[in-house]
Amino acid sequence: MAFLAPRIAPGIGVAMARVAARFFFFSILLVGSTIYLPHEVAPGRFGLIALTLFTVGMIVFLHLFPWDRFEPRVFTLVHLLTSCSLLSLLVFVTGGARSSYDLLFFLIILFSYFYNLREMLSITTVVSIFYLLPFIYSDFEPRHVALSAVTVLFFYLGTYVLYGVTRFVLKKNRVLQELNTQLSDLYEVTSTLLKDMEKDALLESLSESLKDHLPSTYCMVMLFDDKANLTTRIACPVRTLTWEPAIGSVYAPDALAGIREVLETRQPKVWRLETDEVDQELRKIISRHTRSLLVVPIRIAAENVGVILFGEERQWERAPFNNEQIQLAVAIGRQVAVGINMWWCYERLVEADRNIQVSHDRVIKAERLAALGEVTRAVEHEINNPLNVIVNWAELYREDEAVDPELRNKFSIIYDMALRIREVIIKLSTMKDTKSIEFTKDQKMTDLG
Repeated sequence: MAFLAPRIAPGIGVAMARVAARFFFFSILLVGSTIYLPHEVAPGRFGLIALTLFTVGMIVFLHLFPWDRFEPRVFTLVHLLTSCSLLSLLVFVTGGARSSYDLLFFLIILFSYFYNLREMLSITTVVSIFYLLPFIYSDFEPRHVALSAVTVLFFYLGTYVLYGVTRFVLKKNRVLQELNTQLSDLYEVTSTLLKDMEKDALLESLSESLKDHLPSTYCMVMLFDDKANLTTRIACPVRTLTWEPAIGSVYAPDALAGIREVLETRQPKVWRLETDEVDQELRKIISRHTRSLLVVPIRIAAENVGVILFGEERQWERAPFNNEQIQLAVAIGRQVAVGINMWWCYERLVEADRNIQVSHDRVIKAERLAALGEVTRAVEHEINNPLNVIVNWAELYREDEAVDPELRNKFSIIYDMALRIREVIIKLSTMKDTKSIEFTKDQKMTDLG
């Protein structure tokens, strides 16, 4: 029963079950509103009761059964068999081959959810067989046979018309799926840029992500520098090329006239290199096998920040880049602009953080310097008084020849150390900034760490 599986909307579940329940509900309304009209054969009471119970039971079953736990083919098969059974019972109790409700069989096709012509014709055949079943147990006339043949042909004709409608729906659905895929690809390009915002890592990540979503053979990203020169930043071929793009090449503002024209107009432009005039500088940048070229400007707000060159080496009889590919290329350009803008913002944040860190270090050093000055002023007087006494007596005894030489040597050492302490006090008292305090080479007492 694999052919019963629908080709789109897998997991129709509860929503499609509710649609099917309406089919049974409207069947009750239709029969209830027309059952008392004149018929060639009056329907029996027990047949109508059985028909009503069967219909109500199916409505309750469709609402309560957990369809989402099963594959769509289960729902389709159940709906097909129950609806055919309902209509067969309806035709039987209202006159068989002379029933007025035989055309309702075609409604089964409208609610069977088949989107393949072979499958739909198969279901139409099954419905036609159910429709012709009353001839087995009812007397019929030649006009009934002719009417039935016309009705079956109407089934097949309606199926073919319905197939044309579903093809149109499927085409629209396919376009929506392609757009959704393109949006997912663009989201992947942006999400890849967010993984690492370092300059080299960002360009590498952007190059890798572009390889998977290019609408062409290769592409190049050129950005402006501070002097309005175009610099080649990225070149990402989809396959191996006999062309080595010069990453980092710089082009002056008066070079690449064709690209500058695109930047001025701010509109994408397509060149066919076999027929269109392209300046030689641009030909040197692209590969020698390029057949067509699409140039898309990269803009952040109202400012041009660079261009993307999409090169195509394949030969096209029609337009080398159709409208959808150009729109995709423009969308990729916007995503690249978003990534570059995030990169610039990240660099500004890094620079601001660096400045904050430097300012923080300066504040700490200034606080240490101020605290050191306060301590120096507080202890300078208390240290100088006893220090002067030590220096004077040490100088006196080290020069006295009556003192033992070994003792004089010790007083000489005391004298030298006291002078060193005096020099420290002098430096502390004359300190104005961190540069004035340096006890060892390249090491200041207010340095952090």
